[in-house]
Amino acid sequence: MEIIGSNFHCNLAEIHLNQIDPNNYKEQEEAFTAGALSVAALLHHKFLEPRYQYSRELDPIVGVSFTGLFDFFVQAFGVDWLRWWEQGRPATAQGLAFKRQEEEYLSFWKNTVQRVVWEYCDRHNLKRPNRCTTVQPSGTKSLLTGASPGWHPPKAQRFLRRITFRKNDPVALACIDYGYNVIPSQSDKDEQGNLLNDPFDPRVSEWLVEIPVSVLWADLPGADQIDISKFSAIAQMDFYMQVQKFYVTHNTSATIELRENEVEALGTRIYEAIRDDQGYISAALLARFDDLQTFPRLPFEPITKQHYEQLMKEVEMRRQTEDFHAVLSRYDFGELIEAGPAGCDSDKCMMPEQTSM
Repeated sequence: MEIIGSNFHCNLAEIHLNQIDPNNYKEQEEAFTAGALSVAALLHHKFLEPRYQYSRELDPIVGVSFTGLFDFFVQAFGVDWLRWWEQGRPATAQGLAFKRQEEEYLSFWKNTVQRVVWEYCDRHNLKRPNRCTTVQPSGTKSLLTGASPGWHPPKAQRFLRRITFRKNDPVALACIDYGYNVIPSQSDKDEQGNLLNDPFDPRVSEWLVEIPVSVLWADLPGADQIDISKFSAIAQMDFYMQVQKFYVTHNTSATIELRENEVEALGTRIYEAIRDDQGYISAALLARFDDLQTFPRLPFEPITKQHYEQLMKEVEMRRQTEDFHAVLSRYDFGELIEAGPAGCDSDKCMMPEQTSM
């Protein structure tokens, strides 16, 4: 949970850092100012429900978030920053310098948000929120600009992203005309439990739209030599704590991916963060799947540069139009209000639900 409370609504905004120049501090300030104003302006809203209005008067809650932080820092610090990650983000002289620079960026953005929100509230006689920054979950939304979600590293420099839609969804149909491949979802199987392959099979209820993705810095010289899937859980925890300590005043949406041999070390690190009151609140833990065949049709499947280029050629060969909006209008007549991707199609949502006895 990123925003903790009871009987409340939170005003959220999100900055896509992968679209911003790390050397342009004015642009960064303007972006976070815009995010701060967009959440602060909504504090004028009066709730008809008394409990929500009472909660707002006690504790107005806003949260300015970001996505694409990892991409931003790769652009800011180059491949040496990636190599430092590969080494586990050790406390070397270079590593400590990187951490100071990370802190400077994060603190600058946090201070900008707090200043703008408080100045706005003072001008309009609104109660100041006592905390203004968060990192909210940002998976599918990040795809809009090709950003790595939230603070997390991407799954790979290039990957196949599979988004779940119901069968014959207007957006999915438009994706087909636009050239993207569609396959049945992980839940569509035959009588023997085998995955179905034909998306138009009458037994199929959900589709996966496959989109080849390349991160912004994929072609940076040397970036291809770094295996992001090998980034340690401790390195992820270290970066997450940088965000929690120097930017976030609510909580940080965090999923730390780990292998079995990392469980004890990560558990110790989390214990230390709680014991020493370092600001840790919570993080989700997710087992890494090195064998993709064990979990076929994952939402994210890392691919090579050659595979990515081949898939993009196939997309272009299948593409029937360059105007996605026009082809979407052909299928969506405004009647299917529930159209769109599934509420959750991350790898976490493929895990069986745990029910309490």
